[in-house]
Amino acid sequence: HKTNSMKKVFVMALAVCMSGILFAQPRSASQPELLVKTNYGLMAPVWSPDGSKIAMTSDNYTGIIVANADGTNFKQLTSAAGAGYKMQWKADSKQILGRTNVVESGRVFHEVKAWSVDGGASQTLVAKTRLNGTPTWKSLASVQRKAAVNGNVYEMMVNDPAGVASRVASLKQFSGKIIINPALSPDGSKVAFQVPGKGIYVCNVDGSALSFVMKASHPAWLPDGKNLIATVVKDNGEVFTSSDIYTVNVATKASVNLTSNTSVVPLTPAVSPDGKKVAFENAADAAIYVINLKY
Repeated sequence: HKTNSMKKVFVMALAVCMSGILFAQPRSASQPELLVKTNYGLMAPVWSPDGSKIAMTSDNYTGIIVANADGTNFKQLTSAAGAGYKMQWKADSKQILGRTNVVESGRVFHEVKAWSVDGGASQTLVAKTRLNGTPTWKSLASVQRKAAVNGNVYEMMVNDPAGVASRVASLKQFSGKIIINPALSPDGSKVAFQVPGKGIYVCNVDGSALSFVMKASHPAWLPDGKNLIATVVKDNGEVFTSSDIYTVNVATKASVNLTSNTSVVPLTPAVSPDGKKVAFENAADAAIYVINLKY
């Protein structure tokens, strides 16, 4: 009986250790490595769902540029104003959805378009409109019908960032504020988002179980659905003076600095689908870098 008890204790201890390894917070496995640099600024990288490519935009979200995951085969899909703002890959990694800016008689309208990654051909999905947000592929049908998106808090945050807080009971405390940078967890059950001046929060997609995570910006989920990537940024009122990328456990709030003792000023981090890399804009030279992760 004593032997069996010892075996049970050993198995339980092993299970705990394995669980810790499986959901361990990643550390940096390399110094930041330059991925793409041009003679104009690059920002806001987004990995394709299959991990083979990475999209990015230029200053003021002008245009959409695509490259292979290793930075090769760099090409511009469009130079349209605003196209890179919250651009989204289609699940098959063959198209990118974006919202362009169209100015008429001093008023800014938007068109929702999809660009083919292979040839760059575009398709207008929503003609000139006064959209507040950017639709997702999932909510596009509602936007085309000019119907309100309801129920899924993530879709509401993307489509109506200025009004979602007043429409969802659990978010009433943020009424009057714009909800920015929402990120849907890999299993679709939770959403992380940023409230300007307050930090990052997480809730279920129905708005329940709201919790504060940390004072940071631009949350992005790791594949385990338990940890986030985020940036902690400092500025002097005019320019960013420093920034670091952190991983943070949503449940425990434990955090790890991935870019300490480096010279980069990272912004807008994006996690690769396999969770092995984080791409980001380096505000110091307006280029796209990657850092490798280890668990």
